[in-house]
Order: sequence, then C-alpha cells, then structure tokens
Amino acid sequence: MATTKKGTVKLENAANGKEVEYISLSELDFDSTNPRFGRTATQQRTQTEILDYIVNDFGIDDVLSSISVNGYFVAEPLICREQENSTRLTVVEGNRRLAACLILAGDARAKNQERKREQYRAIQEENKRAAFSKVPIIRFQLHEKEKDLLSYLGVRHIAASQGWDSYAKAAWIARVVENNKLDLKEIALMTGDQHRTVRRLLEGYYFINQLIDDGKFVPETSVRKGRGSNKEFPFSWIYTLFGYPTARRFIGLGEEPTPRPIAAAKVDDARLVITAMFGDKQAGRSAAIDDSRKIGNLASLLDDQEKIALLQKGKSVDEIEYQTLPIESKLRDGLSDCKEILGDLMTALNATAPSEKLAGAFLPMAKQVSTLSSNLTKKLHSIQFGEGE
Repeated sequence: MATTKKGTVKLENAANGKEVEYISLSELDFDSTNPRFGRTATQQRTQTEILDYIVNDFGIDDVLSSISVNGYFVAEPLICREQENSTRLTVVEGNRRLAACLILAGDARAKNQERKREQYRAIQEENKRAAFSKVPIIRFQLHEKEKDLLSYLGVRHIAASQGWDSYAKAAWIARVVENNKLDLKEIALMTGDQHRTVRRLLEGYYFINQLIDDGKFVPETSVRKGRGSNKEFPFSWIYTLFGYPTARRFIGLGEEPTPRPIAAAKVDDARLVITAMFGDKQAGRSAAIDDSRKIGNLASLLDDQEKIALLQKGKSVDEIEYQTLPIESKLRDGLSDCKEILGDLMTALNATAPSEKLAGAFLPMAKQVSTLSSNLTKKLHSIQFGEGE
C-alpha cells in the first residue's frame, strides 16, 4: 500500500488498479437492486428500510464487532458507482459494511438500530477506536466502461469460493445479460467457469421465474426451504437438476437460456418437477425427495412413463424406485431383510425373555408374519414345481 495524491491511497490488486479514496458516509447510498436481496430486489425501499432489511435478513453483528475492535480495514474498500446527475455514490459492493458504519456513526438512516449502536460504540471505546465519518472506497465513474465494474463484481461474487448464494448469482447474471453488458461466454471466461454453471444458473433463474410469473409455482407454498437471498425454496436444486439430460428432455429445455424457456405443452411437466422437488403445502403434497442427494434419482425417473405416472400420484422417489423394481430384486432384497430382522429378534428373545403379557401382545402379529411367510413359500414352490398350492 502506498500513499498517492491527497486523500487517496494505492492498493495492490485493487479493482483495475484504482486508487482508494476516503468519502463521507453521508455521500453514500445503498444499492437497492443488490442481487443478494433476491426476489425482493425490485421492491421500492427507502435507505432506512434497506438498512433494516440487511440487519434483519443477513445480520451484521460480525461486521460491527470487527470494525469496533479493529477499525475499518483500508484493504476492504467499498466499491461505488457514481450516480447520474448527482454527487452521491451507490455502494455496489459492501452494503453490509456500509450498514455497520452507518450504525456506528449514528446516521439518521440507522434510526431503528439505536440498541446496536450503543452496544458496539461501547466496544469501540473500550478498544480505543475513534469514531469515524469517512470510509475507504473505490470509485467507478459514469464515463468508465460498465464492463470494468461488472468484471470486478463477477470475479468477486461468481467465481469466489465464498461469493453470493446461487440465486443472487443467477439474478446478477440475468441482469447483466439482459442489459447487454456482457454475454454468457464473457461471464464464463471472466469467472473461469468450465462446467457450464453460469449457463445453468441463468436457465434455472428464467425457468422458476416463468413458473412464478404464470402462477404455476407459489414460492410461499414450498415445503423445502432455501437460504441466503432466497429463503422460500432451494434454488440450487433447480440448476443442479438441469445438469441431467433426462430432466432437460422432460422439461423441454433448449440449448440456449431464454427468459421464457418452458413451452406451453411442457408447463404441466415443469410444474410436476417443481412439486416433486419442493412439495406444495397448499395442495397437501410432500416433496418426493428428502434432500439434494436425491436430485439425480428424481431425474432418472423422468424417462419412464410408469414412473412419471407414480410421481403424478404423489409417490416419493424411494417409493417409486421400490415399486418398480424387478421381482428378482424385490425377492432378493426383501427376503434378505426379513431373514436379518427375524434373526435379530430371535437373538434378542434368547438374551432377554419378555414377560408373558408382552409375549401375548405380540403373538398375533408374529402369527400374521408366519402366515405370510408360509404363503410366500407355497407360492414359490408352486411356481418352481407346478404343483397345486
């Protein structure tokens, strides 16, 4: 780090070699369209509402604690974009840090966070950290290429190991592509994506938003919940599913992502897949899979009409897989399980004999099992030898 002109410092590896300058907190605004706000990013909010949203939904105690104890690290400048026809700057990277600084500074926008301010100002004073009203920023001017800023944000949040969550990434990619700032190939090259993840993120974003816009999926009714910028459903499950050719064929996805990827003839199929993954509280339908490890199992069912019919009836993937097993597998696995269970029960009875009352309680059930076993034996014997039962 080296000092340059008055009020600025030079950081190695700063965004595009830019200088870091110190700006008053009063000149900075939150980015109301931040992709981390998820599906609510398009809602109109005041600066106070945005600050409260960040505090309540993302939490900033860790940032408040760090700044209170260590001060603000110049190595973590806020990334800002100049506003048109204004001297103010929009913070496009570092909104949690901005919220923490506004709280500590007692800014009017943090009027609902007085309790946190008192708590962390006390820590600040204990560690002999002076109050501050200016913070380090990197400025992107209006006349500069938007691509420079987008490249910086893309590498930081799409490629980074601890970047945005999957829905925030997808929302950012969609916004950049739709505004003709970058194309998918450029984003993939910029972020080092060699597994078509960027493409599948965008496909998933367009896919689920078409269903939501058309009223075919209501996020609030999802049994499976998400996290991060999208808590209503696990968005990552969608683009993971699109990695399986059987799922792509079933839904009718094309090679290139489009804002409305679902053809009219495929809407019911798309809805079935979403219900199978997430369930539907309103319809009283449970999800067909328990966790993301079963997504591949779900995809494998989608090229078999018998299995699809069972999925439509609300059967789980486990139930469908068992119900459609060949009879050889059912006999082998079922008889093996029965033998093991009955052996365990005999071992337990020999080790600890139950009371007469307990034995009497379970005797009818044991007789039913015995009868079923006898009938199964007779049936197999009849098939093998062609004799009467």
